[in-house]
Amino acid sequence: MTTFDPQLFAAALGAAEAAIDWAALEPVYCEGDAEGFFSEKRLDAIRDAGLHFAGDLGELLAAKGRSLYVGAGVAELAPLLFETVGLGRKVTVHGLPGAELDQLTAAMAAAHEASGRPVPRITDAPMRPGETGQVDHLWLVSVLTDPVAFPALHDRLYRRQGGPEAVGGGHPKAERERARRLLVTALGALVPPALVTTTDEELPLFEEPLEALGLALVSPQVARLSGLVGDPVRHHRLRTVPGARR
Repeated sequence: MTTFDPQLFAAALGAAEAAIDWAALEPVYCEGDAEGFFSEKRLDAIRDAGLHFAGDLGELLAAKGRSLYVGAGVAELAPLLFETVGLGRKVTVHGLPGAELDQLTAAMAAAHEASGRPVPRITDAPMRPGETGQVDHLWLVSVLTDPVAFPALHDRLYRRQGGPEAVGGGHPKAERERARRLLVTALGALVPPALVTTTDEELPLFEEPLEALGLALVSPQVARLSGLVGDPVRHHRLRTVPGARR
């Protein structure tokens, strides 16, 4: 059994943050002149929010278990390392190939070297049903609202259609179907009373896949803002709908 060691967790997180080339990631998050996007103030906000999320997960998750993170990036360093280095949980991160996933992979390698403990498995392979075994925590935060991967959903879920902040473009029907398939695959690995962490904006897209699986979510009243995007995030509990067949 893994015993939580706050100094070891701090060492892992510090090594992970130091391994990231934040300047190289600025164009990923900001169009135009991206210099200075990851200022010390923004990095402090990301770290602070991440540590709060880690504290939440410490209260909500068992020390043994398995988590699936979909689309996680550098803003999730603290919860990722808290689950693995802190709680000894098995974690798999599925992301899109590119600069951020490369940086996240390097950060996890540095965290492993600093702590000597297992760290999340990072992969750009598509999710496959049943690949991870039973999962008791799904983290899917600010993924279906991503302006590059889901431009039409981004505008719709943020209610920016036709407004000055609208991204424009995309294919609403195709994006909704792609989002539905992703959610069905991710949710299909969960066993109640698993934890589901997502944003208020993305939550409506969960309704159809959950109903098809005979599942529902019990939502808390309190949300916490994500450190990078500022989306309201809640930790929901998964339950089986009485009489439903899975």
